[in-house]
Amino acid sequence: MQLIPRTLLRAAVVVAGLVMAPLAASAANCTATVTDFNFGTVSLRTGALNQTQGNVRISCTNPLLDAVGVCLRVGSGSGGAGGGNSPRYMRGPSGQGLAYELRLGGASAVNGTLTEAYFLVPIVLGLGGTIDVPIYGQITSAAPGVPTGSYSSQFSGAPDIQLTYGVLACGLLGQNYVPSDFSVRAQVEASCEVSVGSLSFGIIDSQVSRPVDQTANLTVRCSQAAAYSITLDQGQGGGSDPNRRRMKNGSHVLEYGLYHDPARTSVWGTTAANDKSATGAGLDQTYTIFGRIHAGQMAQFGTYSDSVVVTVNY
Repeated sequence: MQLIPRTLLRAAVVVAGLVMAPLAASAANCTATVTDFNFGTVSLRTGALNQTQGNVRISCTNPLLDAVGVCLRVGSGSGGAGGGNSPRYMRGPSGQGLAYELRLGGASAVNGTLTEAYFLVPIVLGLGGTIDVPIYGQITSAAPGVPTGSYSSQFSGAPDIQLTYGVLACGLLGQNYVPSDFSVRAQVEASCEVSVGSLSFGIIDSQVSRPVDQTANLTVRCSQAAAYSITLDQGQGGGSDPNRRRMKNGSHVLEYGLYHDPARTSVWGTTAANDKSATGAGLDQTYTIFGRIHAGQMAQFGTYSDSVVVTVNY
């Protein structure tokens, strides 16, 4: 806080004598280096948190001042960016975009997007000083449809990274320095998401004299070209035959089955012989679960239910 009146005092001397500012500015010398940002191997399924951290090191010398003002500007990088550099993009093998943010103060969205930032570099004993400023990265793409592979963006030269020093705020003229190049990288692995609706058989007669059939939809979105399989477990009702799962109403039981086909002949279970195998397309792939309450059973008054776990293996 003591730096402000000293700076203002020098500004007043400049107005009066028109000599101190050029001398002070010419004596300042600043450099900066920015680390690479490597997210490593990431999954883009919903809920995955893909963050990393790097930093910029700024060093200045100036025997005439006890602090040097610097402004760091960061552009879009070779991957390009949206408006206001939010988001920036890494590019994959075929040019696909992977959205990410660079921020100061933390990876959370409340910290905004790093485009430019002003810092004061304290000068020790009128000789030099260094500050390290953390920069936080977060991948904001959350879609298994993004193809797998290596993604990157390069920051090189004044359009992508620039330091202006000898200034009181960003936007003022000063001496320019182009920091070293840096990159942002990530390796996208295969990922899948699944959603499934409830299968309701509705209201049935107490005497199940004929099969009661209903269906439910199951939707999977997996990375393009990712092989996967879908299994349905036995449910919580007990038993070991996927053709004879059990819904329960207290101690009362109704047996039912879940199948791949409308004829209810291909049972859907947990083994390689009765799962559902497919290849991801990067888009929603929807499958029908065909359910059947078997004939020849007696149902007691009340609600029968079961819970079946759907698992996507990839």
